Amino acid sequence: MPKASAKANRVGVVKKEKEVKFPYLVAIDVGFGMMKYISNAKPEWSVIPSAGLRGYASSSNLYSDTEINTKRLVVTTQDGTWFVGDHALNMPTNNESPRTKVRDRANDPLSRVLFHTGIALAVPDEEGEYDVHIVTGLPNEDYDLFFKENLQKFLEQPFEVEFHLGNQRSLKKKINVLSVTIIRQPEGAVTYNQFVFDPEHFLAVSENARDYIGVIDIGHYTTDYALFREGVIIEDVLLYGSADAVSLVYEKLRRKLMIMFANEYGLPGFKATDKELDEAIRTGIIRYNGVEFDCMEKVQETAKEVAQKIAKEVLTTWSTETSRLDAILVTGGGSHVFAEYLAEEFEQNKRQGFKVLEAPQFSNVIGFYMYGAISLVDQYGADDVYKQYVAPVFHREENEEMV
Repeated sequence: MPKASAKANRVGVVKKEKEVKFPYLVAIDVGFGMMKYISNAKPEWSVIPSAGLRGYASSSNLYSDTEINTKRLVVTTQDGTWFVGDHALNMPTNNESPRTKVRDRANDPLSRVLFHTGIALAVPDEEGEYDVHIVTGLPNEDYDLFFKENLQKFLEQPFEVEFHLGNQRSLKKKINVLSVTIIRQPEGAVTYNQFVFDPEHFLAVSENARDYIGVIDIGHYTTDYALFREGVIIEDVLLYGSADAVSLVYEKLRRKLMIMFANEYGLPGFKATDKELDEAIRTGIIRYNGVEFDCMEKVQETAKEVAQKIAKEVLTTWSTETSRLDAILVTGGGSHVFAEYLAEEFEQNKRQGFKVLEAPQFSNVIGFYMYGAISLVDQYGADDVYKQYVAPVFHREENEEMV
């Protein structure tokens, strides 16, 4: 017996094994409309608008949150102080959109703020320093360009986010990035559809899995489509691409509503804000001048026009392969806007129907997280990855039994 152990036994001291501290796994999907994130620290699916305006930390005593309020986000990052999410949408903007269309995310201040804010929100809401693994995705066309390399370099850098709580109080989180994985947007949805985590085998094939599938991922700024064989994307530039999406509906609808308000209601100069368009697409109603205006007909008309463009591009690109697929999956936050009209276009073109994934707005970010957990097996082992990263998100009851 080693001397150290003998001495420890004589004085009645039991030497404990050093507890391994695992970093956090953060999956983040910064769309042009909404930002979604999930982590083993925050297993609930979380979403906030991808919106931001340069702002300030209020010194008012009228409100002071004791914790981070995602409805009233004021943050300071390396890019200055910003109002983020719903808070930005609620601020008067003089018709300036609080959203961005810049595709080179790493060189866009708002995109940088959104990524940093989302990642910081995904770790515990306590001041401190956190190690993280990050998984995210990019639209097909952006993935193929230098935008991916730029985003990779940006996300690999450590950073700090200060959350202003009001009344001169704040909470700071310092983030150390251990790894960054960037995949194509549709790969998230496919991972989510094809696989499930299993406590015995770690990973199993889902009952929804199909050998040859097509994915149409409808986001705010792009609709990404691609073909997959056994869960792996077919790397043929002639079979995948990016088309128009919800943002085109916003542009067309904004013009149509401007004409409608001027001609039908005698309100010239009306220009719908992003928040008003969000509500119009969701409810068919715009509240303005103290009155509710029904604009559902304009919303449906516009969505159908854009759906025709999306269907034409996808069906032209996939050609007869559309009829050979085992399944076509529609996913993304824009699914609720276009699914009905896309179905009409597919039927008119005598193509098979499609399935809208469950929780389509979150299917990509959940798939990103699954992809990240699978990637960590070589580093930490299947047992620890399941306990630390899988169970907290997908099997919470099992996780409580493990603790």
